[in-house]
Amino acid sequence: MKRKRFWAAGLSVALALSMLSGCIRPQVTDDMIPTVTDLGMDQTPVEEEAQVMGLSMNKSYMAELTRLDGDNTQVATVDEKTIPVVLKATSMDKDLKVKIVNQKNDRVITGTVFEVTVTDSKKKEATYKDEDKDGIIYIKNMTPGSCTISMKSSGGYNAPQNIKAEVKANLEYKVVDIGDEIKKESEINVSKEDSNTTGNSDAGTATAMTDTVEFVASTKNEIMEQAIDDFGTPMYEKIISEPASYHKDDNKDGKCDRCGAKMACEHTYTESIKDATCTEAGTKTLTCSKCGDTKTETIAAKGHSYENGKCKTCGAVDANHTHDYSVVVTEASCITEGKNKCSICGQENPVPIPKTEHKFDADGKCTTEGCDAVKTQNPDGGDGGDNTDSTTNSDPAPTSEEAVSVLNHTVRLVGASKAEKIVYDTTSAPVMRGTGKFKYTGWQTIDNATYFFDKNGNKVTGTQVIQGIQYTFSSEGVRSGTIGIDVSKYQKGINWQKVKNAGINFVIIRCGYRGYGSGVLVEDPMYASHISGAKAAGLRVGVYFFSQAINEAEAVEEASMAVKLANRYGINMPIAIDSEYAAGGRGRADGLSKADRTRITIAFCNTVANSGHTPMVYASKNWFSEHLSPSQFPGSYRIWVAQYASKCTYGGRYDIWQNTSKGKVDGIGGNVDMNVSSI
Repeated sequence: MKRKRFWAAGLSVALALSMLSGCIRPQVTDDMIPTVTDLGMDQTPVEEEAQVMGLSMNKSYMAELTRLDGDNTQVATVDEKTIPVVLKATSMDKDLKVKIVNQKNDRVITGTVFEVTVTDSKKKEATYKDEDKDGIIYIKNMTPGSCTISMKSSGGYNAPQNIKAEVKANLEYKVVDIGDEIKKESEINVSKEDSNTTGNSDAGTATAMTDTVEFVASTKNEIMEQAIDDFGTPMYEKIISEPASYHKDDNKDGKCDRCGAKMACEHTYTESIKDATCTEAGTKTLTCSKCGDTKTETIAAKGHSYENGKCKTCGAVDANHTHDYSVVVTEASCITEGKNKCSICGQENPVPIPKTEHKFDADGKCTTEGCDAVKTQNPDGGDGGDNTDSTTNSDPAPTSEEAVSVLNHTVRLVGASKAEKIVYDTTSAPVMRGTGKFKYTGWQTIDNATYFFDKNGNKVTGTQVIQGIQYTFSSEGVRSGTIGIDVSKYQKGINWQKVKNAGINFVIIRCGYRGYGSGVLVEDPMYASHISGAKAAGLRVGVYFFSQAINEAEAVEEASMAVKLANRYGINMPIAIDSEYAAGGRGRADGLSKADRTRITIAFCNTVANSGHTPMVYASKNWFSEHLSPSQFPGSYRIWVAQYASKCTYGGRYDIWQNTSKGKVDGIGGNVDMNVSSI
C-alpha cells in the first residue's frame, strides 16, 4: 500500500549533525513508523477493556525501545485536527506500552510530545510524556491489574477516548501484537543486523560428494511405434497404390490425395419423385450431386381401388357396379307411382315405386289430397283397401385393393477385394503413433512415489549420489525419505516448478530474523516471493525464524512474528526457531548460557504451540549437545538437526536432517541446503 511521506521539520538539521558526528542515519519514511496490527482482536476506542499482551522487559528491550524511538521521530505535516486518534496498550510482565495511533491507517503518530495519564488498579494516577515523539510511551514496574489510560489534547490533536488495559503479572506464552515493530531491510543497516550466513557453520564442513549417477533434466516423452494398417502392413507417409475404397479426394481435384490415382465418382444421389395416379404411372429420378449423372425409374400406376361402387382414391365409378336405387326422386301415393335412382351413378330406376294404399278418416274418406276414394266393406266383412308391394334391388358392391410397390434404390461403392493391400513407398518416413507408455528421465513423481531415471530412461536403484547429494532407492527405484530444502533471501530467482519437478517435496523458508546488533525484528525480503511460489508449485511449506532473543519475552515476540507471517499465507509444516552463533560470535545472544538458551527456545516453541502450529527446533548436532538441553523439550517439539555428513550420527531423536549446504537443485542457482524428513 502506498502511503504519503511525512518529513520531519528538523530532519535536515538532524542529518547534518549526524554527518558531522561521523554517523549518517538512514532516511526516515513513513514505512519506518511502526504500525499496530490487530491480529484479529476487536478493540474499540470507547471505554472497553483493551487487549493487552505481556512482554518481560529488561535492559536490552529498553534499549530496543530507545532505538525505535529515535528512528521514528517525525513531525506530521498534515492538519492534526483531521486525524482521528485512538489509544492502544499492551503488557507483558508488570509493564505497559501505550501507543498513540492514527485510527485511519492504524499507525503510530510521531512528531508530538503526547502526554498520557495512567490510573492503576490501586487508583493511583501518574502522568507520562512521549519525550522522544515516537508515538510510544513505555512504562515499567507497573502494579498488575486493570488500569485506565487517558490522553490530553496535544499539538493540535484532539484527545481520544479513554481505554482500559490489563497489566500482566507474569509472562504468558501467547502470541502478542508486534506488527508495528516489524521492519523491512530498507529501514535498517543490514550489515549490522543480519549474520549473512547461508548455512550453520557449526554443522561441519559441507563437501561435494562425487556423483555416481549423471544428473539429467526431468523429461516425459511418450514412446512411439510404427503404425500398422488394416492389412497388417507397416505404414509409411507415401503410398504407391491402394484399394479404391481407401481413396480420398479432399481437395476435389479428381485424384486420390494419398496415392494420386484417378478417382471414379462415388455418386451421391438425390431423389426427385413424381407420384403415380390410379391411371397414370409416376417416375423417380436420381441425380448425382457431384457429376450430374441421372437415373430414372418408372413407378407403376396404382389402379382403382373400388369400394361400394367407387374408387377410394379418385372417386371414379365402377362400370360394373350394381345399382342400388336408394335415392328417392318422387314419393309414391295412393293415386300416383313414385320414382327412385342409383346413389352411385344416378341412373333412374325403370321400375316405378308402386302406389300406396288409401288412408281413410272416420267418415270413410281418403285423407290424401285429390283422392276421391271412399271406404267400402268387403264381402267377408273385412275392410277394403289397396295393398302395395315394394321391392328394393341392391347388389353387393365388390371391394378390391391393389398392392403398391415401392422401389428402394441403394447405391453401393465399389471397394477393393480382400486380396488388395496398400503398397507404401518404404523409402519415405514411417508413420508413428503413441503407445500410451512413456520414457522418463531425471526426477519423477509417479503415483506418489519419487524416482530418478538416468539418461537412458532406466530407474536408478541402490545408494547413489546425484548432484552431490546421497540418496537411497529401493530395488523398484522408489526413493526413500522425503527430500526438501530450506531457503532465505540468499536464494533468489527460484523457478519453483522446476524445483518441484526435481523431486523436492517440501521447503522451509526463513520468514524473518532478529538483528544480531540492535535486536530489531526484520522480515526476510524474499519471504513473500518464496512462500507464494512454493505453494503455487504444490510443495509442502514450513517457516523458520533466526533468533537473537536474549530472554523469554523476546522469544515470545519472535514467535509472534513468525506466527503472524506464517498465517499470512498458510503453512502445513512446522514453525522452527534457528539457534546458532551470529556474525562470528558478535551476536547479541551469543553469550547466553545453556540454561538461558534452553528457556528461550521453550518460550518460543510454547508460544508457537499455543497458536495452533507445530513448533520445531533447528540446530547443529554439536549445538544441541553444547548449547541446548533437548531432554527438556516436550515430545511434541519437532527436531531439525544439521550435520553435513554422509550419515547423521546425532544420538537424540530428530525429524529432519539437514545433510549439506552445498546441494544443487534444478531451478535454483548456486548452493542450497538439503534436508531429509520423516514428517
